[in-house]
This record gives sequence, C-alpha cells and structure tokens, in this order.
Amino acid sequence: MSSSSMSPSSDEYNFPKIELHLHLDGAVRHSTLFELAQKKKIDLQGAKSVEDVKKLLVTHEPANLAKVLAAFDIFLPVIKNDAAALERVAYETCEDQSKVGVIYFEARYSPHLLCDSDKGDKLSPKDVIEAIHRGFIRGEKDFGVKARSILCCISGFEDFANEVLDLATTLKDVGVVGIDVAGCSKGADESYGPEIVNMFKEAAKRGIHRTVHAGESGSFGSKSVVHAIVEMKSERIGHGYRLTEDTENYQKYAVKEQIHFEACPYSSVMTGAVPLNWPMHPLKKWEKDGVNFSISTDDPTCFDNTVISELRIAKNEIGLSLEQLKKCQLNAAKSCFLPEDEKVEIIQKIKNGKF
Repeated sequence: MSSSSMSPSSDEYNFPKIELHLHLDGAVRHSTLFELAQKKKIDLQGAKSVEDVKKLLVTHEPANLAKVLAAFDIFLPVIKNDAAALERVAYETCEDQSKVGVIYFEARYSPHLLCDSDKGDKLSPKDVIEAIHRGFIRGEKDFGVKARSILCCISGFEDFANEVLDLATTLKDVGVVGIDVAGCSKGADESYGPEIVNMFKEAAKRGIHRTVHAGESGSFGSKSVVHAIVEMKSERIGHGYRLTEDTENYQKYAVKEQIHFEACPYSSVMTGAVPLNWPMHPLKKWEKDGVNFSISTDDPTCFDNTVISELRIAKNEIGLSLEQLKKCQLNAAKSCFLPEDEKVEIIQKIKNGKF
C-alpha cells in the first residue's frame, strides 16, 4: 500500500486548500535529510541515497503509532540545533505546499525537541521558533503560501509545558497561533500529566488557541477525546477517530457542538488508529452526520504523502464527494487559529475558489 502512487497534482483537485494538522519536523524532504546528513557526517542507518532514506523512514504497512514515531528518533538529529536547517525546512515546506494548492497551513512542532537548550551555545526553543518563522516569511513571499506555528508539548516531557505556554503567550508576533500536545516513540498513549492539563487550562484563560492529539492511539479510546475537550479546553482535536465508537459523546461533541476534528486518512491506517477498511473509515460516518472536520497529511516524511493524495483516498477509497472535500477546506478555514481579520480573508479565498 502506498500513498505516493498517486501523482501530486490533478485538475480535479484544483481548488485552494488548507492544512491544519502538519508536523513540520515530520514534513522534511527526504532529499534534504540525505544532503544534510552527508554534510554533517550523520549516519542514517547506512542510507547511501535519497531512496534509502525513504525506505528507512516511510511507513506503507499498517503498524502502530509508536513504530511510526520511532522514525523521528532517526532523523531529528539531522536538523536539530541548526537554525539554517530549520529555516530551510520551513521554506521548503511552503514550496511543497504551494505545488499542491495549499494557501494556508499551520505547522506544529516541539521547539524543545528541535534543540538542546541546556547545552551551552546550542539553540534555545525561542531561537527555533524564530528560525522557522524566517523560513515561513520567505516562503510566503516567494510562493504565496501563508504559514503559522503551533507549539507542541510532548507526552512524557511535562517539564516543557510551562515554557511552551510562555512562548505561545509572548511570540505571537513571530507567527505562533496556538499550542498542541502530542506523543513520541516513548510516550504515545495520550496520557497527559497534570502539568500539561493545567497548562492547557491556563492557555484557555489567556485566549491562546488549543488543539490536542486524542482518540488516535487507542489506549484510552473515546475517553481521551472527551478529556481533551472538557478538562483541557481543546478547541480542535487531532485525529479523534475513536470518539466515533462512543455514541453519546460522539453525538454531543462531534455532531451537536461541532468540535473540529483534524483527520489524516492515510496516517490513521498506518498508525493502526483505524482498521484498513476504507469504506468503513470514520470519515464516511463523519460526512453523513455533518461533522466539522478537515483533511491533512500529518507527517509526509513518514508517509510520503501530500494533501492531494489524502483527498484522493478520501474520494476514491472512502467515498466522499468532491463537494464534501471542498467543504473540508471551508471547515478548516473557519476552524484555523488565525486572528479573525486574517481568517475572514482565508475564508473568502476558499469560498471564491481562487488562489
């Protein structure tokens, strides 16, 4: 099974798109990783070519979330603590998004995992965010794609939480629009400690936008989604598929309250969040029930996918209509974390269907 068998462009999908669930550190070009690894003499488990890097990192057989996230442990050393590399990755992501018709995307990442702030002259988390912002600014100028940052807390690294909150509070002028919490290879069970939960509550009081990874790994099923919404005050849910199994809470939060769900179809199967049975994928039910959701790639470095390959899966495998896929773009525009005046502009572009 391969997402890359689907070509990156198609007239059928030639409408402006928005991506809300993209991990920037999971969207690094394989060619960039290979080039930088060669330059820095970092061994990527013996990889001798870009194709070797792909084979090493890309998942095309359903596995589990921890296995997919283990790829990050392999390649993050290539870009971390390197401001120029991080700026380049941000810039190249804007170029890649422009090629598939994305006009706005929110890229999430842990600034702490992209540096070693406790090691002397290395980058600080603030340095990481500023380097990425420089890449986004250049990318917007050269490719016309608007990009913003969502700062991630990481399960198992609760000591990052308060600084993430402070950074999200003070760095809005360098493109930070919200916070998230995600897993890593050593902690992918969506069990978030009290430090992180309390930080999200404080973020809500400060008016900082919030999204949470929940309902993906399966350890807590629908309970993790309800916990994210009720206790952590999350405005959006990253993935959230398992809430569909809980009729009462699905009706309450997904159907009636219209909480926004950031769906990543190919990722959902590759991480084992959803069984490989496309016609029975939760997105089919979400469409039928009028759930507020959008479609994203999650981690192109790990899945070799694009927004268009995801839309093709949604249409050709799951059975969503082209009109529903266009509606997903409007859902995303309305649920994005931009300030209201910028959000209105994005919404209008989507409604007009013009780049």
